[in-house]
Formats: sequence, C-alpha cells, structure tokens
Amino acid sequence: MISVAESSGSKVEELKPGLTPVSLFAILYATVVMTPVIIFLRIMAGVADVIRFIPVFITLLLFTEVGRFTYRYVTSQEAFIIYFMAEMVAFDAPYFGGFIYTLYLRKAPYTKLFGLAEKIPTWAAPPLNSYGAVFRTFIAPEWATPIAVALIGFTAGMLIDFALSFILIQLFIEIEDLPYPVAPIDAQAITTLTERTPEKITWFSIAAVIGFIYEFILYGMPSITETFLKTKIHFIPYPWIDLTSLIEKVLPGAMFGIATDISMFVVGWVVPFDAAMWIFIGSLCTFVIGNFLALKIPHPAFAEWQREWTPGLSLSWLWQRSVYNIWASPLIGLTLGASLYVFVRSIKYMGKALDSLRKLTEVSRAKGYLSLKYVLLMWITGVILGIAIDCLLVPELWYVWSFIWAIVPFLQAILVGRMIAEIGIGTGIPYIREALLLATTSPGYVDPWMVPSKTTTAAGIIAHRIKVALLTKTKPIDYYKASVIAIPAIIFASFVFWSLFWSMAPIPSAMYPWTAISWPVQSLNFALWVSRSLQIFKPVQIVSAIVFIFVISAIAEKFKLPFSYLGFVAGAGMVPPFALNYFLGALVGRYIEKKVGKERWEVLRSVIIAGLFCGTGLAVGLAVAILLVGRSIWGAPY
Repeated sequence: MISVAESSGSKVEELKPGLTPVSLFAILYATVVMTPVIIFLRIMAGVADVIRFIPVFITLLLFTEVGRFTYRYVTSQEAFIIYFMAEMVAFDAPYFGGFIYTLYLRKAPYTKLFGLAEKIPTWAAPPLNSYGAVFRTFIAPEWATPIAVALIGFTAGMLIDFALSFILIQLFIEIEDLPYPVAPIDAQAITTLTERTPEKITWFSIAAVIGFIYEFILYGMPSITETFLKTKIHFIPYPWIDLTSLIEKVLPGAMFGIATDISMFVVGWVVPFDAAMWIFIGSLCTFVIGNFLALKIPHPAFAEWQREWTPGLSLSWLWQRSVYNIWASPLIGLTLGASLYVFVRSIKYMGKALDSLRKLTEVSRAKGYLSLKYVLLMWITGVILGIAIDCLLVPELWYVWSFIWAIVPFLQAILVGRMIAEIGIGTGIPYIREALLLATTSPGYVDPWMVPSKTTTAAGIIAHRIKVALLTKTKPIDYYKASVIAIPAIIFASFVFWSLFWSMAPIPSAMYPWTAISWPVQSLNFALWVSRSLQIFKPVQIVSAIVFIFVISAIAEKFKLPFSYLGFVAGAGMVPPFALNYFLGALVGRYIEKKVGKERWEVLRSVIIAGLFCGTGLAVGLAVAILLVGRSIWGAPY
C-alpha cells in the first residue's frame, strides 16, 4: 500500500532562491568553457557515460573555491543551480552535431547502397553541392529550414517535459512521497562542497582521491598512451571485462562480464536491495538464460538468432544482435505493460495531484509550482506545436504524430518518473517510433524518419532534480527559470563550437576518429530501419509481454510477494555487466550498513558516492585536457 505524504512539503521559510548573479555567471562559464570540451570528447573518443561529471564538478569546485578565497561563499541553493545547469551542458552541447550527421547521411556509403541518400529531404539537410555543405558552415540560407524545424520540435518537447514534470512532482513527491534513492547523492555533493563540515569533507575528499586515481587509470591512461605512444593502451578494460568466452562453454549464446566503471557499483548502495536483485535477475533471464534457451529451442522466432550465433563472439556484438533478433518485441511489451501498471496504480492519486495543481496551497505557491491552467497551457502548446510541424512535413501520418506527441510522452513520463522515484534508475519504452513507422510507412520512405518526434521525456529527471532542490532547501521554480536561461545559451554555444570544429576538418574524418568509427555504423542502422531490412517487431510477443508483466505485478502486489516489477523491467533490457555491478553494490552496501549502522551509513554513503563522482569528473577532465594537447600537437600544420 502506497503511503501518502502531506502535501505541505518543506516549510516556506526554509526555501531560498538559487538563481543569483553568482549562479548565472557559473552557468555562463560552464556554457562557454565546457561546451567545446564535451564536443571534442564526443567526436574524438566517444565517451558518453561519464561525460556529465566533467562540467558539473569542475564548475562547482571552481566557484566554491573562489568563493572561499573571496569570502563570498556559494550557498547550497546557488550550488544546486550550478550543479544541474552544468550537467545540462553535457546533455545539450552535442545538439548541433545532429545536423552534421544528417548531412552525412546524404553521402554515407550505406545510405547510398540502400538507395536512401538522395531521398533525404531538404528540410532535414541541405544538398551536398550547397554553400553550407561545401564550405562546412551553418551560416548559410539552406540551413535555415532544417535548423528551424529542429528547434520548433525541441521547443515543443521542452514545453511538454516541463508540464509533465509538474504533474510528476505533485504525484510522486508531494502526494505519494516516494524515496528518490539517488537524490541524496546529488544533495550531499552540493551541501558537502558548500557547507564543508569536517567529517563530511574528509570522507568526500578521500573518496574523490580514490575515484580520481581509479578513473584516471580507466580513462586517462589510454589518452596519455595515445598522445605520446600513438597507441591507445587500456590498463583496465572498458566498459567491461568480457567473460562471455568462459560462460559460453556451459551456456552457449549467453553473455556475461563485469563492468569496470565504479559508478554503477556505488549507485547500487542506494538502490533498494530488492530492486537491485531483480535488476540482476531480469538481466539474467534475458541475456544469459534466455539467449541460451533461444539457441536450443527449435522455433521460428529464434531462427535468425540460431543462424547468426557462433562461438567466440564478443559481448557487445551478442547484446546488439540478441536484442534485434529476440528481445526487441518483449522489451517493448514489458516496458509498456509496466507503464500501464504504474498508471493504474497511480490513477487514484492522479485526481488528487491535478486537484492540488488546480488549488495551489500557500506552500506550493511559495515553491513556485505552477497552477493547473498554466501546466495544461504548456502541455497543449507543446503538443499542438509538435503535431503541427510534423503534419506540415508529412501530413498523411497525422494520427501517428498525434499519438507520438500527445500519448507517448505521458506513458514514458509515468514509467521513467516512477522508476527514478522508487529504484533510482529509469528505463523508457524502447523502439516506439520505429515500431509505429514500420507499421504505417512503406519501405524506403525517408521523410517520416526525419521529422521531430517526442518518444522520450525528461520529465522524470526533472522531478528528481526538484526532489534535490527540496533537499537543499532551494525554491523549485528557480530550476525552471535557470533552465529557460541556460538551454538557449547552451544551444547557441553548441552552434558556435560545432561550427568551429567542422570548419577545422570534415566530420566524420580521421581528425575526429570516433565519428569516423561510429557514424558509418549509425548510418547502417538507419538504412536497415528505413529499408525494412530489420524485421524485429512481433505484435503477439509485445501483447504477451504486456499481459505477463501486468498480471505478475498485480499478483505480487496482491499477495505481498517480494517482486520488484520496476527492477525486473529495468534489468531485462540491461546488459549483464551493468546489472551485476548494481547487485554487487547493493550486497556490499547491505554488509557495510550492518557494520556501521543504518543511520550513519545513509549519510556516509551519499557523501562517499558524491566524492567518487567528483573524482571521476576531475579524472575525465584531466584526460580530456591531455587529449586536447596531444591532438593540437598532432594536428598542427607546422
């Protein structure tokens, strides 16, 4: 039974503003200084998982240290804004790279092979003989329409995300009072660096040093060896130690390994133990036991998997191919079924959440929550704007665009939002756009695959950040104000720095090796989807998985069985090394809790994790600096 919290939340007098001249200047710094670093790291090395730690901790450490020396100390509320706006730089800095990639599809070998290159619409990318394409610049009239189309879709999506986040906040924070297990980690990182209490800063510093040393060996040493020896040497395999060759001797078709980044292991400390266990079980059921059985059972559904599998294949190859050949449809069904079950469970509180927004209390107004009419206005505006731009470009699929913009974001928000709130990990419904377009378009029809679509949402992440705001006694409305300022600035910086890198050398090219490696693979996947060469969606399997997870979840809740449906669904699509790390982290965390006591461990674990993440950010930042220096020397024309 879900406990209902009082809607009063934090006291009004405890909440303080975080958007100040100091935090605004920090946003500007992170945008101008960190954007080129993020872009360069993406196009050079392809590192994405830990990239968010770089701007966050470099910016926050810089401003808190400068504040100490100038006696103008950064408050926890200002640090909250700095923390999440700097993180936003990592997410939005790659934005304009998408335009260059779409232009690349016009000349990619695979899109040419499948006869798709000439079908790319001009509202998605200009012709190859145009001024903007030839001289590698966005400052050309032929780029106006593609950029305008994308920005309209981006704006529509942002309005929907903001609107849905207010509903999730009322539902999961104010009414159901869900735990948000990862929120204390972010809160402790913020308060430890600003308040600097002796015990916390000691544990934070020790963890930061350990995190720095380990992660620098993991990420930095390959950069050093590549810079000075022209050969990338990995002293610790990344992202995992592949044990598939050992396990396939007993279970052919199965995959297994141990993830080498410590972030998932330590996050396992705060993930509820039952959820971590079922994450691991879910991953074992699909990619270990399931892959093995699919290889042995003579059934037409497994024929492609049985044809492709041979001994000695890598974990990454097996993961991709088993998803395509076996698990895509079941994963859609599991996540969709979980989303529907979350909706059914929450529907009795949904009316109360909407009513709370309709009749805001004094405390809610002080927090800056918008009333229902403004939330609906944002949502309706975003939905209409998104549907309108898509219908303008591909009018015959108006019903698909209506579903994608009006229904899908809500289903994703309710699922991902609750996952983050309960277990700290969010897994959305996969392949929705692909499934809809394969069912409604003809092979080789490129235009529908190019239009803006809203099949994911950041509403659940925003709700998590508002939980952190309340933990740090920051007025939640300041997060939205800061976002409205930061996002356009980051997008503009993305425009400037992608233009700069593109003008220096073609993308993809040997100058930016990761693009030369990854973009052809991405273009092949695009061509396979559009040409219908991938036949992975099976309606019977999708429906069966929906019914299965819905019924099992209902039975488990009815009879109080120890089953975490959210954990199982998250794990079912998670590669085994990552799932194993969450589970091992949960086991170690439970052991330490018994040794030091629950209350003390709940405080220390968040501080230690925050310190480890800080060390990770600094280590990756230093690795990037070394890579930048090395590449600038390597690419010098003299």
